[in-house]
Amino acid sequence: MLLAPTEALLRGFELAAAPAAAPPENESGGVRGSARGSIDGLQVRQGFRVGTLNLMIRYADGSELTELPPVYRLPNAPRWVLGMANLHGALVAVFDLARYFGVERPAAAKPMLLVLGHGTDAAGVLIDGLPERLRFGADQVVDAATVPDDLTPLVQSAALIAGRVWFDLDTKALLAGFERALGASQ
Repeated sequence: MLLAPTEALLRGFELAAAPAAAPPENESGGVRGSARGSIDGLQVRQGFRVGTLNLMIRYADGSELTELPPVYRLPNAPRWVLGMANLHGALVAVFDLARYFGVERPAAAKPMLLVLGHGTDAAGVLIDGLPERLRFGADQVVDAATVPDDLTPLVQSAALIAGRVWFDLDTKALLAGFERALGASQ
């Protein structure tokens, strides 16, 4: 049985369950944006940096962005597991993507917490600075061979946007990777 990242870290602790957050709705009652994340034939993503990596996710895959709250380290956890943070009364596992991917974080980078997933499946990842809105068309998609080997199973595609290659991150695969890595370390 696979556990959500937060559940894997909290195994053995008894905690009250927090209510799951519903996705935001627009005036017509539907969820904002499309399931595929496209507008007028262009793909729309939330782009962020982690060290030298330019990553992007669908807006529906992120649930919150905040300045880095206090994070409480867990004993014997891998270095890329920063610990647990209290976000609105719910405990959320926090992971350092730079350490996880083995890249250097610039000294001038302002750490921000991007929460991926929703409800009990949510996990926070440390990113460098504020995300930006990205739009790209099919003509900007580049060869998947540009993806670093360590990222290959986590990247759906890549796009050349404003002179930079951005990797479209599969958040479910990333969260599942955290689960597998945490399960292997226990």
